[in-house]
Amino acid sequence: MANYSLTTSRTASLTLSLGVWTSSATVRRTKLYECTVGQNTAPGDNTLQYVFQRCTAAGTSTAVTLQPLDPADAAALTVGGSNATVEPTYTANQILLTISMNQRATFRWVAPPGGELVTPATSASGIGVATPVAGGLPGITGDFKIQEQ
Repeated sequence: MANYSLTTSRTASLTLSLGVWTSSATVRRTKLYECTVGQNTAPGDNTLQYVFQRCTAAGTSTAVTLQPLDPADAAALTVGGSNATVEPTYTANQILLTISMNQRATFRWVAPPGGELVTPATSASGIGVATPVAGGLPGITGDFKIQEQ
């Protein structure tokens, strides 16, 4: 079991996701065990929502390489993406976590033991992070800690 960091960013969008991670051709189950989300531009006094949802295809985005937290670990087999131009194929009614916040805040979520967000070990399965509520459309970032199994 190796742990990786995935960092994503984009201008908040009501229709395009902040980031996504999916299985590559060599499938592994992943667990999201920690994330930090916030703004990297001057925020307004507006609401913002991050929705973590299962997906079955990554869509089109800028490729991001997951970085091993232990340099002795092998490269990740999970594929990361940031700044989507085509949405992931989200699975209906498979919302795993919703974070609603004021844009002036930064939010950190840490899973309790056994409460990680888990993806199945099937090709192209993963989790995308959408922002369906975003007043003022600030620049946003996400830092996701993912374990491959």
